[in-house]
Amino acid sequence: MGTSSFAALAGMGMMAMLIMIVGGILIGALVLCLAFRLVVGYMPSYLRALGAVVLTFIAVVAASVVLGMLLHGGGLLPAIVNFLVGAAVVNYLLLAQDGSQIGFGKACLVQLVYMVIGFVLALIIGVVLAMVFGIAMFGMH
Repeated sequence: MGTSSFAALAGMGMMAMLIMIVGGILIGALVLCLAFRLVVGYMPSYLRALGAVVLTFIAVVAASVVLGMLLHGGGLLPAIVNFLVGAAVVNYLLLAQDGSQIGFGKACLVQLVYMVIGFVLALIIGVVLAMVFGIAMFGMH
């Protein structure tokens, strides 16, 4: 018995999704390090930032499931929950140089800078991909 083309395409799609998620987490940790550096003044450990991004991802997925069960509709609430959960994780995991927590206010500022940088990066990547696929679709003569 051979593998069907649908199964092969599904496997390739799942592999691409896995690569995108892992790449997004790795780039997200770099962006979080940069945001922390801009707000607090020094660069945290990359592994701690990576842990913060993964823990935030898990906590936001759990909170989204709970919100999805309680409320029927998106709106602004999931973005607010994402922001507050991310700030709490940053405050808990990324410590100041003396080993103390940076405070929830600074953590909110770090999370805000992180989200703005992430939005700008996503916009740039989207424009570049649209240009690449636009050229590939319409051809360049």
